[in-house]
Amino acid sequence: MESPEKHVGILLLKSPEWSAFHSVVELSVALLEEGARLTLFIMDDAVLGLYPRSSRDPQSFPLHPVIEKGGTVLVCQSTAETRGMHSDRLPDGVRFETQVQLGRLAEEVDLFLPFV
Repeated sequence: MESPEKHVGILLLKSPEWSAFHSVVELSVALLEEGARLTLFIMDDAVLGLYPRSSRDPQSFPLHPVIEKGGTVLVCQSTAETRGMHSDRLPDGVRFETQVQLGRLAEEVDLFLPFV
């Protein structure tokens, strides 16, 4: 009998320039490849990870590998909008949520990892 997939929630606040940002992306991809269900909640400067690195490649944003592997990315709307990220600029599969939803996520997941 197979065990049910584990739901992992990760909170990320730091920008892509933070060295651990890329470690969180790699961890997220590894968890997804191992069959976990992953929800990544980003806020504060982590929303900068949704901006493409190249204007010619809209998929060049640092969080793309997480989405590509099937992870769910939720964005704190209030902290994203103050950094110029509005709903019309969100990549496909990414949606705005509130910090109330973050609290619910932390209660619902099997494992919650905050990177603040």
